[in-house]
Amino acid sequence: MVVAGGLVIAGVFAFACGGKPPREPNITETVSDAGPEDTAPPEPAKPKSLYERLGAKEGIAKVVDSFVKNLQSNDVTKKRFAKLSKDRLEKFRQNLVDQICHETGGDCEYTGKDMKAAHKGMKITEAEWNATISALKAAMEENSVGETEADDLFALVAPMKDDIVEVKPKGAPKK
Repeated sequence: MVVAGGLVIAGVFAFACGGKPPREPNITETVSDAGPEDTAPPEPAKPKSLYERLGAKEGIAKVVDSFVKNLQSNDVTKKRFAKLSKDRLEKFRQNLVDQICHETGGDCEYTGKDMKAAHKGMKITEAEWNATISALKAAMEENSVGETEADDLFALVAPMKDDIVEVKPKGAPKK
C-alpha cells in the first residue's frame, strides 16, 4: 500500500508538471546569446602625458612656486630675482607655468618669448644654469615628483641651455 500510494503521488506530480521531466537548458543557445566570438580585445590604455603625470596645471604650478622660491634663496641666482617687482616676478612665474604646461602636453598657451630672445644680454653663466637646475630638482623633490617625471622634464629643459647660457667657462668652445 505504501508503494501504491507513492506511485499515486508520483503520478500526481507528473500530471501537475505536465507529465514531462524538466527541460535542460540548451547550451548552444546560452553561448549564442553571449555575443560574437570574434570580438577584438580592448585597446590598451593610452599612456598619460607628462602634463598629466606632473599633476596637470595645479601640480605644475606647485613645482613652479617652489622653484621660484628656491631661485630667490639660492646664493648664485638670488641677485637676479631681488631686482624684480612683484608684478614682474608674477609674470615670470606665470610664463614658467604656461611654458611647462605647454611643453609637457597640456592645453596651456605659452605667450612668452623664445629662450634665446628672453635671455639675450643677461649674460647668464654656467654656474647660474647649474644652480637653476639644482633649484628645479629641489622643487620637484619638495613636491614629490617621481623620478621618471623629473627625468622627462629635465629632458625638455636641457636643450634650452645653449639658448640661455651666454657666458661660457674659460676654454669652452663657442657655438
